[in-house]
Order: sequence, then C-alpha cells, then structure tokens
Amino acid sequence: MTKPRLLTVFLALLVSACHSSNHSQPLPAVLSATSPSVILELQQAVVTLKGGQPPTLAHNVLTHSPQLIITSGQLTSDQAMLTVDLSQLPISAFELQLRENLCVLYYSKADKFVPLRHAQCVEYRPE
Repeated sequence: MTKPRLLTVFLALLVSACHSSNHSQPLPAVLSATSPSVILELQQAVVTLKGGQPPTLAHNVLTHSPQLIITSGQLTSDQAMLTVDLSQLPISAFELQLRENLCVLYYSKADKFVPLRHAQCVEYRPE
C-alpha cells in the first residue's frame, strides 16, 4: 500500500472508532435505599438546580418512581385543599437518573443535573 492510501485507511478506521464509542444515554433510576444523608443531599441538589428553600421530602422519596414533583405555595387558614386550583401552583419536575453509573438528579427545565455522592441508584423498571 502506498503511504497516502495507508493514511486514508487509518483515518477512516479512526473516525469509525470515534463514532462507535458508547455514549450511554441517561436511564431513569430509583433509589435502592434512603437515609437522612441521602434526603439532605437531594434537598441540596434541588436548591442547587432550582434555587429557593430546601423542600420537605418524604422518607421514601424516589424509591418507587424516578420522578420528583415539587409544588410550592401555601394555603391560608380559610382554604381547604379541595378548593385549591392545582393548576395555579408552581410545579417543578426532577428526575433521578443513572448517567454512566453515576446517580444524578436532573432538572429538565434548566437541562442541568447534580451528581449525588451518597445515593445508591438502580435502573427504574416499571412493573
């Protein structure tokens, strides 16, 4: 083979290797276990992604579903929950994801995520 042809073959192989590298897509995930440190880390991640005050989270948050929906707003003492128009409450949606074996909280509105160091995630498989 001539040098130019050899160089062309080498470059073609190099380009095809770059295109075939596995850039894995984020996968929806759930927590395999929760603890006070995981809850605190999730609260801090929400504040980092969205701002505001840390939300109150249930002890089993993100253990059955990858979605975390946070509404904010306060009811006055003369309002009952049944009379609140839920469409008027501000809603923020987050998703727990596995990104290259790293557990992250993703905020689609800002297209940002925060890695979670203490959380242990597994891929979400709907039942």
